[in-house]
Amino acid sequence: MTALSASAVSIGLGVAAAMLPAAADEPVSGAAVFAGRCAVCHGPEASGIPGSFPSLHEQIVAIAKTPEGRDYLVMVVTTGLMGELKVGGATYSGVMPAQSGLSEEEIAAVLAYLASDRGKITAPPLAAADVTAARERHSDRSAQATRALRPALPGQ
Repeated sequence: MTALSASAVSIGLGVAAAMLPAAADEPVSGAAVFAGRCAVCHGPEASGIPGSFPSLHEQIVAIAKTPEGRDYLVMVVTTGLMGELKVGGATYSGVMPAQSGLSEEEIAAVLAYLASDRGKITAPPLAAADVTAARERHSDRSAQATRALRPALPGQ
């Protein structure tokens, strides 16, 4: 096996391992969910891609501070989002697909990870039961209904 193909196999196994579910006795890693599901569009550091995909830093941290904001974030992951969105003074117009393959635990873990600015700050806790409750409160599972839940942020 060449060094290049050995590296490719090693990288492939690392990516596959990051996407495997946690063992039943292990908590789900928000960082692993992010790396496996979100980083492809929002970048490995959640910084986004200017003009295409928004940064998830300040906006998620700010939105996650209120119960209404956490509901919005849960529904964005659940239903996806489409249309025009202003983030950090930039306007984005596109589609985020629903992440329907994620469990409540995985959604809670990835949103808690992002709400803590990737582990850099303390954020309000978010559990699988919170994800279930938010979904029950917002039975209209359309991307348009989710847009209407977006809280107003200063300067946006």
